[in-house]
Amino acid sequence: MTLARFSPAATSARSARTAIKMVDADTVLAVVPGLAALGVSLQNKNAGAFVAPQTTLVSNAEMLSIARENFKKWNDALQTKDAAYVASLYSNSDLSFLPTVSGKHIKKIDSTEEYFTDFVMKNPFGTITDDSVQIYGDGEAYLHSGMYTFELGEGAARAPVQARFSYVWRKINGDWKITHHHSSVRPEGPDMLTIARSNFQKWNDALQTKDAATVASLYSNADLSFLPT
Repeated sequence: MTLARFSPAATSARSARTAIKMVDADTVLAVVPGLAALGVSLQNKNAGAFVAPQTTLVSNAEMLSIARENFKKWNDALQTKDAAYVASLYSNSDLSFLPTVSGKHIKKIDSTEEYFTDFVMKNPFGTITDDSVQIYGDGEAYLHSGMYTFELGEGAARAPVQARFSYVWRKINGDWKITHHHSSVRPEGPDMLTIARSNFQKWNDALQTKDAATVASLYSNADLSFLPT
């Protein structure tokens, strides 16, 4: 029969493990001080890994209602013809304002007031015709963009102006302020009815020449579909 070889090192290791099991946690941390730091580090990493994403506290429909209320507040301010009051709705810091009837990029509140000093005298009244809203953060800011029509001028000279808009409103010290405003006249598309009538006149005039080649030159030489009278 073969006897297991006695190993002092193995016995010592087993004794050490048994001893550690019997020692309380404070003693272990005292003996191995780096363990405490490691535990804190792992805890911080795990805490960061499970941080819940920010959730929006306001629904899209609710924010669109707020956006329209703020637009009405701004539009009502225009009716007072008080440029300083209109300008007070804009942020006095981090402002980006690109007005409809100015080529300037306004960044300061005093320049905003200066712009509205002239603009309010045009008797502007805005009506939103299409809009949407995007919410930022926890509902502390939003982008309101779309199309509006402005009535400008007086009496017979009063005329509508179709324009595009975008506002960024942000809550600053509990009050909604405009930090970005862009407004530009909507580009006009081609008047296809006028173009069509002009081209018909061109075709009809070609018939009067009695030159078949001239008439035929008005037709495409590829992908043509022609059903004569």
